Amino acid sequence: MKIIGIIAEYNPFHKGHAWQIESSKKESGCDGVMVLMSGSITQRGDFAILNKWERTRLALSSGVDLVCELPFGYACQSAEAFAHGGIKIFNATGVIDVLSFGSEFGYLKPLNSLAKILVDEPAEFKSFLKQELATGVSFPKARELAIQSFLGNEVGNLLKTPNNILALEYLKALHKTEHTITPMTVKRQGADYHSVKPSEYLSASGIRKILKDAQVHPAFERTILQTLDHKLPYPIDELLTPFRKNYNPNGDDAFLNALRLQILSRDVYHLKNTPYVSEGLEHKIRDALKTATNLDECLNAIISKRIPLTRVRRILCNRLLELDKETLGLFQSESYVPYLRVLGFNEKGKSILKQIKEKGDLPILTNLKKSRFSLSPMQRKMLYYDCRATDLHNQFYENNYCYHRDYIQSPVQSCKC
Repeated sequence: MKIIGIIAEYNPFHKGHAWQIESSKKESGCDGVMVLMSGSITQRGDFAILNKWERTRLALSSGVDLVCELPFGYACQSAEAFAHGGIKIFNATGVIDVLSFGSEFGYLKPLNSLAKILVDEPAEFKSFLKQELATGVSFPKARELAIQSFLGNEVGNLLKTPNNILALEYLKALHKTEHTITPMTVKRQGADYHSVKPSEYLSASGIRKILKDAQVHPAFERTILQTLDHKLPYPIDELLTPFRKNYNPNGDDAFLNALRLQILSRDVYHLKNTPYVSEGLEHKIRDALKTATNLDECLNAIISKRIPLTRVRRILCNRLLELDKETLGLFQSESYVPYLRVLGFNEKGKSILKQIKEKGDLPILTNLKKSRFSLSPMQRKMLYYDCRATDLHNQFYENNYCYHRDYIQSPVQSCKC
């Protein structure tokens, strides 16, 4: 079996994701699809709209054969750490033939050439980067401007959009590792990543907004939800039923109160030692928490030209889970080998798991009550953050609280192949 690997969030799964799978299989000749999916918290520092098992179920109904969790130690981090962690796991499985990823650009060769430059960091590029950082802009913006100065505006524009940026990080991670994986990119279809505008291919952001608007305005629910008709790769009730049953619209308030209690009741050192906190940002965060009446107000009081919203969101999630800089550094070290946490599979996915057991070099977790004892101390520490993220997602954003669901929930099994 020839297998495609995809790193994704599926928050929620939509037609663009289905199109990526279908076109990737057709172009590559692969017949199996394995996905590493963010768990309870996404790369942008948002809690997912549905729990990871519901999102797994939707993926399995729409062309994916095996879904495994991208650990929180990679999933809620910078684009570089997100990509590096996913590639590390795929390399360790020993079975991935093709890595497929979306991009706004849609052509592999220029992206691959730029990724090589970003890995090698020629002296002239480093000089441009240093100059841009000195102006006070964020690192991503400084890198974009430095590439424009080094290679021209057209190449620099490749660093303007989120899917291109992630694509470059996947390619960088492949350049840095010994691998047998062939990269391919699929041009993103329809609405932009952050767009909430109507489109044949709605973005995940757009779908989330529609669901939340319908919940907030029940009198207009039917009209609002009409915009989802025929825009999903599965029957609309497959998404609506778990959302209506489980999603708590007051989750942001619970999240903010938990942050306030944890951060304001402890020494500022704990916040200072949180990943992505630097240059006195810990004091700005504490000041915002003292006065903010809602989560958006808190976030807006912290962000700036140099500190984008996604960085702030990741800081707050990492702090709430008590992940510190040293531990994150250990997770990202070249010598550290993670694990493979199985969330769901179909019959073809079972075959992929069998191949991984034969060829792979990492523990496979299907039953945490049993398999956690086969992990190293550092692997157990990484798993702790995954389970804590699930507990917090369940406590804040779901109506039915279930403590330590990771230890009682079996992988989703689907008969659809």
